[in-house]
Amino acid sequence: MAWLRNIIRNDLAGVDKYRYGKPVSELQRELGLERVVRLSSNENPWPLPGSVINAIQTSLENVNRYPDPQSQRLRKLLAQKWGVSTREVIIGAGTEGILHSLFHSIIEFGDEIVCPVPSYPLYRIAAIASGARFIEVPACEGGTWEIGDIIRACTERTKAVILSNPCNPLGTIMERERMLNLAHELDSRQVLLVVDEAYAEYVEDPRYLSGIDLFRDIGRIVITRTFSKIYGLASLRVGYAIAPKTVVEAYDKLHPVFEVSRVGQYAAHAALLETDFIRNIRLKTVSERTRLVRSLSETGIPTEPTRTNFILLRHRQSDEIYERLLHEGVIVRKASDLGLKGYLRVTVGLPEENEFFVSSLKKVLVQLG
Repeated sequence: MAWLRNIIRNDLAGVDKYRYGKPVSELQRELGLERVVRLSSNENPWPLPGSVINAIQTSLENVNRYPDPQSQRLRKLLAQKWGVSTREVIIGAGTEGILHSLFHSIIEFGDEIVCPVPSYPLYRIAAIASGARFIEVPACEGGTWEIGDIIRACTERTKAVILSNPCNPLGTIMERERMLNLAHELDSRQVLLVVDEAYAEYVEDPRYLSGIDLFRDIGRIVITRTFSKIYGLASLRVGYAIAPKTVVEAYDKLHPVFEVSRVGQYAAHAALLETDFIRNIRLKTVSERTRLVRSLSETGIPTEPTRTNFILLRHRQSDEIYERLLHEGVIVRKASDLGLKGYLRVTVGLPEENEFFVSSLKKVLVQLG
């Protein structure tokens, strides 16, 4: 069977597979724990509104049939919401699924994709899967990037620059003027800007520029968003992008057919209409984030401010704290898995989940002395 190794791509030898947050069932099985709190994946922990539950139940009536391959009903609603054409909307299996098909539709083998880091690890995986070289631009002191550094990283082979705004894992934003500057500079160099706005709905900072507003201004960029975060549909894998018609046409030739389930389409459509629910989730998340940071101040561990539904904790023994928290029944995220050493990333959970985390963290810190 040795010949099988010869058919595997050589460049995969240097690619690490994605390290996901530890599943609750796995931890319960390993340690025999009854209560486990997961604060590792930045999900919306609050219950879904009744309209979304009803939509899911309705969708199951015809689950024996293939879903609409174009997700036309959801596509029309998104186009209406953002004031764009349906021909400028992509529906896909979450941000990950969209990026894989997007990169395949624009990349020739050996082209480059530039990315400010630290960043979401799946950007690199999607880029390499398409045959691109992945060029990293490290952050400066303070967790920001110089626009000039990003531009200088681009060459004649650069097809796209991808970044998240707000940034995952830093939780920071690229302010309006800097984003406008970057977008215009890349446009003049015929490099596609791809902005992942998975956490955009949580931002209340007036300096933040919605990428969709930027799309209306420039038109030659791609903005991705997801229903996995504030909309609370993480397990259904639904995302969307606003993109130029030329890009959408190319994307439609390569993306997996029927990739978004009927259940996902119905649920996302219903969730998109729940504007009051989304507003309340944002307010509750910001309130809980403030309360959580205040509680953590008692531990003496520095916390980093974010504009998202997660916080960052800085500690030289962060990996050891992560392991000990598992034994207390708390799953957080080692930020070292996301390219950020010396930090833990913690999702803002329900009030009782946050309290359990803080009390467990205090126990762990006592253990460490």
